Amino acid sequence: VLLSTRGGAWVFRRVFDSGYPWDMVLITRFQTAFRNFLPTPILTWLMEKKMNSWFNHANYGLIPENKEPVINDELPGRIITGKVLIKPSIKEVKENSVIFNNTPKEEPIDIIVFATGYTFHFPFLDDSVVKVEDGQASLYKYIFPTHLKKPTMAVIGLIKPLISVLCTGEIQARWVVQVLKGVSKLPPPSVMIEEVNERKKNKHSG
Repeated sequence: VLLSTRGGAWVFRRVFDSGYPWDMVLITRFQTAFRNFLPTPILTWLMEKKMNSWFNHANYGLIPENKEPVINDELPGRIITGKVLIKPSIKEVKENSVIFNNTPKEEPIDIIVFATGYTFHFPFLDDSVVKVEDGQASLYKYIFPTHLKKPTMAVIGLIKPLISVLCTGEIQARWVVQVLKGVSKLPPPSVMIEEVNERKKNKHSG
């Protein structure tokens, strides 16, 4: 298997410290408060240090240009045994071969899998309801449209959590039900719009 990394990735282990699941170790109230307290550059440095304590990403050609994580326990072992070969980004795709950057040799290829992510949009909704720009939707807490007079609509699951999306989606749905029943109240539209704009700004600055 040839793996073209293009931007690399931080590889998380499912089995983390002391044999516990990684999300059980890292996603706690203490860890959340700790992350909110520290500046982003320090958090990034700590994350890099922790990920490289398992295996040095530079030695495997996996130094990421972005912050996107990959959860995989087997990838380092597959690389070190030669079952997965790390390649640079693709320069050209031909009928039965691929030319990679910095490697003049053509590689015969049987199957190409594009793991490039996806984009989303809501063609059935007007932009005044939910507007998508640069892969981000104008949703308060990723759920509620910010411009509606009343919270009569919600989007569930439009997130990319490191843990199971099903568990996170259930928590979202519980909050939505509370809002629809009037038990929980959303802040004023100006506050929700400010939160959305701040999130967009942080994503671009990161």
